Amino acid sequence: MNKSTSGKKYVWVCLAVIVAVQLIVYNADRPLLARMTLHRLDTPLDLRIPFIPAWITVYVLSYLSWAVSGIWIFSESRPHAVRFTCAYVFALVLTGVIFVARPGTIARPDPIGNGFFVRWVRLLYRIDEPNNLCPSLHVMASYFCWRGTFGCRRIPSGYKAFNFVFLILVCCSILFVKQHALVDIPVAVIVGELSIRAGGPLLEKRVPKRWRT
Repeated sequence: MNKSTSGKKYVWVCLAVIVAVQLIVYNADRPLLARMTLHRLDTPLDLRIPFIPAWITVYVLSYLSWAVSGIWIFSESRPHAVRFTCAYVFALVLTGVIFVARPGTIARPDPIGNGFFVRWVRLLYRIDEPNNLCPSLHVMASYFCWRGTFGCRRIPSGYKAFNFVFLILVCCSILFVKQHALVDIPVAVIVGELSIRAGGPLLEKRVPKRWRT
């Protein structure tokens, strides 16, 4: 990052808004889902994908990637930060609607052994129930980290390329650790792109002009 974000309070405000909305969307429907019928999202093709616990590393490192990319993207300018935030918040709201309208689940394997990666997968399974899967928030967040760099003159092209490669790795990781089904990936990309092109601009119009200029 070329410039310090210490004087850019809007960066931290935008990050706080995104984190708060994502936590609400991901957790608010849990009591409701407990009383609903969950539809199986995995297909015979999903069952052919091997379970590879080592991919939990990419799954976990994605959180760090989101933080770094978010700060860098928001530091581009306040209008860009507000536009990105509005698009992502819209995507989260749409995701929450889909979670409730079509609740899904998958069959996860029983991680056997005491290896380092197996223990991490076992912990993930224990703290994260197999619901709220489609669209994948892991994929959607990584997609936004890549798309958010578009038009950012301060972000090197190499880092933009890295974000695209890491997006592909995240898509692989959610499948190899058996945390998501294949369908969760394209739905996440579609929701993200629709939000960037239509939902974000619609929500941005409702933000006071003094906050987005």
